[in-house]
Amino acid sequence: MQSHLRRILSVVGMGVGRWVHSLRQRPSVRILYYHSISDLPVRSSVAPEVFAAHMGHLQEHGYHVLSLNEAVQQVQTCSPLPEKSVVLTFDDGFLDNYEQAFPVLTRFGFPATIFLAASYIGSGRLPTLTHTDFVPQPLTWDQVKEMHAGGIEFGSHTLTHPMLSRIPLSQVRQEVRDSKRFMEDILSAPVRFFCYPRGDFSAAVRHIVQDEGYAAACTIRPGVNDLKTDVFTLKRTYMSRRDTVEEFAKKLAGAYDLLQLGGYLWHRLRRA
Repeated sequence: MQSHLRRILSVVGMGVGRWVHSLRQRPSVRILYYHSISDLPVRSSVAPEVFAAHMGHLQEHGYHVLSLNEAVQQVQTCSPLPEKSVVLTFDDGFLDNYEQAFPVLTRFGFPATIFLAASYIGSGRLPTLTHTDFVPQPLTWDQVKEMHAGGIEFGSHTLTHPMLSRIPLSQVRQEVRDSKRFMEDILSAPVRFFCYPRGDFSAAVRHIVQDEGYAAACTIRPGVNDLKTDVFTLKRTYMSRRDTVEEFAKKLAGAYDLLQLGGYLWHRLRRA
């Protein structure tokens, strides 16, 4: 029943998405976000063979895979975005991002940004998942350095992955500032981008992120980004284990933007 309803909503969403696209006068970029690339028993995992098929679809259908840095620069300078522009991002810093995703990205020559919950990297535990007793393994700093040398960009996902709107602003600033400095010391490179854990932020949190020297920040609000988007509230499209190549193509076309936006707004209301 649930899958049948999902198919109906995707058809409706596809139609609405095409209509909105026809009205949109400005080129846009869709930022995708993944978590684990594995067969882990969690909703946010994508099987390695499916992830490889997703990347193959992007290549075969003429998508322009931009780095997050390229996309943000074009938005900030109001430069034209190529048609079918996509950015690849990963949240948290799962070990399998190195073992499974990195070789695929290298094979296709695609850039990507991985947002690290910095204090867990190298610890052997990545307790960032919700509603599960399963605790996956994080990346090591040696793996992070290897991927960085191989063209992967790293951003901050705070130190300890808290809900930023629920902690004192002094602690928010510490999480935002110290994770940036910590990562920059290890990578010997600027950390320019931030990602709000679980998409949770407020106007005050957004201000702190900008004030601490980041160039942009990602949310989990669905949709596409254009030249009028606030770069500190970038929209992204969630990828899960249910996303076959067919579903992936629908998400790229915006079929689930309305459905995901409804879910996002519902969760925001529940947290209020």
